[in-house]
Amino acid sequence: MKITELDPRWLVKDGRRVGFIFRCPTKHDWYQSCMLENVTRREQWRMFNEALRGCGVGEDEFQYTRVQGCRQDCAWRIISGSDFHDISVSPSIDGSAGGMWHGYITNGEIVGGV
Repeated sequence: MKITELDPRWLVKDGRRVGFIFRCPTKHDWYQSCMLENVTRREQWRMFNEALRGCGVGEDEFQYTRVQGCRQDCAWRIISGSDFHDISVSPSIDGSAGGMWHGYITNGEIVGGV
């Protein structure tokens, strides 16, 4: 499965990409996040809301709560690629604490855990 099939969206702060969200490969009504910089929870939620505004996720004023955020002290690295079609991220994305997908994004592909 390609990450481009999972509605990926960049999270932008001060004009730079600081992370992204994508639909969970195993729970399609949830998004998972991958932060490239340490970002506070409050900032993460602001960016989640901004990224998902107007896309019809959820049913009420709390419609954007179906995103699994990251611990503030977590940050991943893009080890290759420049956009979702060819991105590779390290280390693995582990959403298992919330019952979500755990695996890798390698060359734009979802690897493992599906």
